[in-house]
Amino acid sequence: MTQRDQKLITANEIMELSLKMEREGQAFYKNLSHYMKDPMVKAFIEKMHNEEIQHEKIFRIMLEKKGDKLYGWEDKKELHEFINENFKTDIFPLLDEIINPDAIFESLQKAVDFAVEAEMIAAEFYSLLGEFCEDLDAKTSILLLEQAENEHVKQVLAIKDKLLKNS
Repeated sequence: MTQRDQKLITANEIMELSLKMEREGQAFYKNLSHYMKDPMVKAFIEKMHNEEIQHEKIFRIMLEKKGDKLYGWEDKKELHEFINENFKTDIFPLLDEIINPDAIFESLQKAVDFAVEAEMIAAEFYSLLGEFCEDLDAKTSILLLEQAENEHVKQVLAIKDKLLKNS
């Protein structure tokens, strides 16, 4: 299939994909917080939920401001390949598929591992968007989101360490 035959993803589709990813993160962290016994871990997971809400708001504003302009990433093969490889399914899994009441500790570890992976994918996705973005305001917002996602990776890894120490 030539690039001409390949359907390129529009800027709006990329923005909608970003919104979907942030909404999935919100639901994941909100549901995960219900399983956390440690008040500090629970507060952190709730903070993650609230940060995902803020990220969604940033993308909604970008989408509203966009109009007909292009961001520069619309025809970037690397971005399209990344999306095809990583977004075939939901980034954040449904907790009902992970949590086993008979093995709650192992289930929580698995959920946190999924969160680390999802945050890493989000950071890499935003890195690619920022790299190819030609709109200065949008690029600034995306780079800030990338930094936030990279920080989330570190924070979720700290949660994992705390869970392991508390076991």
